[in-house]
Amino acid sequence: MKKIFFFDIDGTLAIKGVIPKGNIEALKKLKEKGYLVFICTGRAPFYAKNMFKDLVSSYVTCNGRYIIYQDKKLHGEVLSESDLNYYQNKISKLNCGALFMSDEKAYAFNLNQKQIEESKKEYGNDKISHQKLDQDFYTFDLFYQNIKQRDQLIAEFKDDLIINDHGGTGSCDCSTICFDKGSAIAYLLKYFEISKDQAYAFGDGYNDQAMFKEAGHCIAMGNAVDVLKEKATYVTDTIENDGILKALYHEKVI
Repeated sequence: MKKIFFFDIDGTLAIKGVIPKGNIEALKKLKEKGYLVFICTGRAPFYAKNMFKDLVSSYVTCNGRYIIYQDKKLHGEVLSESDLNYYQNKISKLNCGALFMSDEKAYAFNLNQKQIEESKKEYGNDKISHQKLDQDFYTFDLFYQNIKQRDQLIAEFKDDLIINDHGGTGSCDCSTICFDKGSAIAYLLKYFEISKDQAYAFGDGYNDQAMFKEAGHCIAMGNAVDVLKEKATYVTDTIENDGILKALYHEKVI
């Protein structure tokens, strides 16, 4: 019987861009078993593929809006021009900024120089454009300068987005309510004709609640936010303490 696995990146598979050895081992064991394994992240396609290129070939990126299977685009939910105008107007009104993500690059909108330099360090100099790209955009990260601004963003977009703060670092990723990580999982379960009972989701953040709506096995990391733990079928150890490996053994899939 086919099984399918979905893993968030930040706080689940990686810590500040570094994948712990135990998680590398876990991904390799799943691959050896022949399971379908997807990275399921709010990150852009180019970021996820660069990090996991030797381990995984299938990705749910942009918080569900861009799906890759075996290194080929399977599905995309493009932000329309009216969507972009709507979000940009609200972001400007709050004096905040954003990185709008295409499949290959990011457009820096209303970011200050410090935010641009930090983004270049994280994504690479060649991945950040100061000019609006003639490309499709699928998601965006929001940037704020203080906690008050962050809370204003959350309030302003409460009907449109689930905002997942990056630990008070001045940025957060966004899940669109109309199509999120859960929507992507539902799409893939239908595509591969796999039942919900054979789907496993691992996460730690607010945006991972969407995954838990569609997967039969919902594993929250020990370092996960409380609301995610409350919705989990199993709470494992932290990312630093081989939480993923322990959960896979608990679920008897490796």
